[in-house]
Amino acid sequence: MSSKDKTKSRYFKPVILILSVLGFLLSVYLTYLHYTEGNTAFCSQGSDCDVVRQSSYSSIFGIPVALLGAIGYLLIFWFAFVSITKKVRWLLLYIISLTGFVFSLYLTYLEIFVIKAICPYCVVSAIIMTVIFIMIALRKSEFYPKLSSLHTAVLTICVLGIVVIGSNALQSDSLDFQDDGSLTANSFQLGLAKHLRQSGAKMYGSYKCPHCNAQKALFGDASKYVDYVECDPAGPNAEPNLCFSRGIMNYPTWEINGRYYEGAKSLPELSNLSGYNSTQ
Repeated sequence: MSSKDKTKSRYFKPVILILSVLGFLLSVYLTYLHYTEGNTAFCSQGSDCDVVRQSSYSSIFGIPVALLGAIGYLLIFWFAFVSITKKVRWLLLYIISLTGFVFSLYLTYLEIFVIKAICPYCVVSAIIMTVIFIMIALRKSEFYPKLSSLHTAVLTICVLGIVVIGSNALQSDSLDFQDDGSLTANSFQLGLAKHLRQSGAKMYGSYKCPHCNAQKALFGDASKYVDYVECDPAGPNAEPNLCFSRGIMNYPTWEINGRYYEGAKSLPELSNLSGYNSTQ
């Protein structure tokens, strides 16, 4: 082994460990935001960061994609650190990093062509995983020289196929839903809904009111952030006394900045009434 190769080998493990720690911390942070529904640091309210994080593609069977990423980075750290034979170490690291690399490409495709929003944090994570995969792939001759190119190619194709087919199958319901209804909120819908809640705005309505349902539908899946008050006593979580005390007679009625506005409103109207600035 030449002195140049020895230098590369010396830095291989520390760099992999550092990158895996950075990726793990980033994934843990995104997992925390997923469960707390908090605002992403360095991203404006309702930005592409939130659109991606809160889309139907951000979890699989209720498990945040970020949590899966954290597990992947943790496994890379462990197998790079634990004492095992070189060929076993390379094989495990190659499979895990290849899985993460392909899945990152799949998620990036969803961001660009389906969700139509880019999460900078997700991009950074994808870059970290890509660098890890390339570093591991380039060290095959040192760690597992006896593994033929054919066997490596077969292993790569198998992992690629499992990840792509599996990801598509697990998220097929979300993909079909997008094609049929396209109800995933865009950045404006999400930002406005959060702004209305944070500013204390309320929407009063009835579960029987078609205009109320249409009003909610304008927000897409960001409607969960709208502070909705059910006025019909037979409705879920009804608060008829609150509606009566506010003098609500028609549905829907919006309470914004202490004033009441009857009837369904367009999103631009709600934006103007509440003083929402989509660039904030």
